[in-house]
Amino acid sequence: MPSPALRIAIVSTPKSWGGGEQLAWTVGNGLAALGHSVTWVTRCNSVLHERLGAAGKDCLTVRGKYPSIPELISIRQTLSERGIETIYGNDSQAINWTGLIGAGLRGVSKIGVKHTVFPIKSPLKYNWFLDRVLCVSNASRRVCIDGGIRSDLTQTVYGGLELQSYDRAAERLYVAESLGISPETTLYVAVGSLLECKGYDTLIDAAAILRAKGQRFMIAVCGEGNQRESLQSQIDYRRLQDSVRLVGFQQDPYRWIAASDALLHPSRSEGLSLVTIAAQLLNVPVVATEVGGLREVMYSPETEQPLGWVVPTDSPSQLAKAIYGLQSNRLASSKYVVEAQRWANRRFLAGQMIDGVVRLIRDSARQDPSSTNNSRSIKSWADVLPSTLPVVGR
Repeated sequence: MPSPALRIAIVSTPKSWGGGEQLAWTVGNGLAALGHSVTWVTRCNSVLHERLGAAGKDCLTVRGKYPSIPELISIRQTLSERGIETIYGNDSQAINWTGLIGAGLRGVSKIGVKHTVFPIKSPLKYNWFLDRVLCVSNASRRVCIDGGIRSDLTQTVYGGLELQSYDRAAERLYVAESLGISPETTLYVAVGSLLECKGYDTLIDAAAILRAKGQRFMIAVCGEGNQRESLQSQIDYRRLQDSVRLVGFQQDPYRWIAASDALLHPSRSEGLSLVTIAAQLLNVPVVATEVGGLREVMYSPETEQPLGWVVPTDSPSQLAKAIYGLQSNRLASSKYVVEAQRWANRRFLAGQMIDGVVRLIRDSARQDPSSTNNSRSIKSWADVLPSTLPVVGR
């Protein structure tokens, strides 16, 4: 018997855009593509709010850090009228909203998402407010359990990506023109918010080591954040203006990855790392640390062999050595990208994530699909994927 359609509210609170918001966007669009009903709850003027508006999607909004009483009443009434069965809190703050919005609503299950490996500050809100905690990696699940969240509430559902096809030669020309460099220039790309946890200060120090050895290259760092001024000062002090550029937030960072000779990801903390997965799907070599969930991305689960150039955190010399090595050892790089793409396709595609989310939602609601009166039947994700989510490497 066909499974019934779900009615879900996705709650997201950040004003900026990061990996968590990308996953929420993918989950919401994927669920809608399968015929499920999705209602969005976001902050006014957030990047997600703007993208939902541009896509013509309905969105309930909150102006401040928390819903005001009138906003809370309005959202609860709307969700009740729409028969929402599950509230999906996509971040730590959204879990607070989920608790407020869902309090007292009968028959509504509440799911929270743990995207990071930052320590749990308040396990009580997870244990009290939520029916399930979705963890995007085994590393983030371990953090939840170690932080006092009940293990039976937690479940790992790997984050996944939907990627359009990219013409890497064309993207190389576009990026080279944007940077004002020759397409023949060795190009490395880093993608992520300009935050201390991303380790870009280490990357700049590594770039200085490579320049001192006579290497010529360009590193383009895509992202914005509170470390921009200090990172730019570091670039200026090292006189690396012609080798390292902070190019700001990019609407489509994956085209920059597709254009590059390698992705550089010297992070100090990662729940999973969608940009690393994107590089693997795009057949782009990766130099990265193995912190948190990155280890699950950077090693084969079958052989435990690395799927790229793995470096320790906070080691400019080792990072510089790996960057030099990937250019001097093309054979190793080619072996890495083949295996990395194979495992990324097996573990980190959007369809696999959506199926996992649906199973988790049904389990959290503890509902028998055959008992619902909702007559809309749902296609399998395999039927939807080819027409809606072209994936590189398939």
